[in-house]
Amino acid sequence: MRSERTDGGRDVYIAGIGSHSPGEPIPFDRIEEVLGSLTGIPPKLERWIERMRPIMKEMLGVQFCHYAIDPRTRQPTEDNVAMSVKAARRALDMAGLAPADLDLLVYGGNIMEYMCPPTTTLIQEALEIPACAEYSIHSNCTSIYKALQLAADQIQLGRYKHALIMTSTLASPFLRAEHFNPSVLAKPQVLLRWFLCDGAGALVVTSDPNVGQKRLRVLGTYIESMGLGLGPDMYCKIGGHRINPLEVYEQGWHHLTQNFDEVAKLSVELGKKASDRMMDRLGMDWQQVKYMFMNVPTRHIHDQVVSDMRRDKKMPGLEFYSKLADRGYPGACAIIHALDGFLHETTPDKGDILASVVAESSKWIYGGFVLEHLG
Repeated sequence: MRSERTDGGRDVYIAGIGSHSPGEPIPFDRIEEVLGSLTGIPPKLERWIERMRPIMKEMLGVQFCHYAIDPRTRQPTEDNVAMSVKAARRALDMAGLAPADLDLLVYGGNIMEYMCPPTTTLIQEALEIPACAEYSIHSNCTSIYKALQLAADQIQLGRYKHALIMTSTLASPFLRAEHFNPSVLAKPQVLLRWFLCDGAGALVVTSDPNVGQKRLRVLGTYIESMGLGLGPDMYCKIGGHRINPLEVYEQGWHHLTQNFDEVAKLSVELGKKASDRMMDRLGMDWQQVKYMFMNVPTRHIHDQVVSDMRRDKKMPGLEFYSKLADRGYPGACAIIHALDGFLHETTPDKGDILASVVAESSKWIYGGFVLEHLG
């Protein structure tokens, strides 16, 4: 099988990182106040929510979430484009580039701002870029990993020089009380209200080794779908032929859902397989890695992965990094929030290797990357 290493062409660098979390940090105990209390639900479900709230607070480890809604009026304050542009400008500032220097935009996310035109063109308009290539990728947690692979490969081939890749998550519209049909509300849909939140992230990717600060070299990327016969274990059924508004509401097809039992069972098992396959594809070994970036939404799964990797890879000193507790879980952009926080809060040595592997439980898709810190 073809190697996915970024070699045989130009080196590829991450020259700028920008992250954005909208609004003020909302403590876990205020999440339902901001999203709205669920009314009109069956008494049995209401009692279950009261019983589960403290349990989920302990299991998730989320201290704060961010939402692109006003906590008082509960009206939207930002959209995917606005959040992406804020993250993009921070990444461009770090790279020392102007929007007009870009020749490629890649946006990845689970929902585009409009059915058409593509979100990339709206971001291009907001950044006032006269002309550029653009791609929009429809995916959830792996979307930014796919965007990085696409941009890195295109730059390596010499097609483009400076790329801006972005992702954003607007979970709050799916979590507000007004969104739900209470008569068909299910427990998994309630659970998602306790950790999903909003945010955006952006990376400037370039072939120029002299651009940017705190630079990272892309050693390799990894994308693989392993969901044959599995799932979907996170889904929202609206779309395609399911677009009649009344029928969608009555059936609850607009409710975002996750199969938590399957996720708990499969995420660690498949994650081990994916992490080994990534290193095999890249011709590398986990013993070379110093920092592992965890893009998982719950503390108990995070802790199990940490324990297993340190034991199975025989790497007791492997350091793990996540921003879940501080910023909640905003899907794909969680990895950019972690990278951004890491470079501001730590001082890695020149030559340190950073890696990340993520699962997208919608149909068990995996993404990953390996980076070298250049000091």
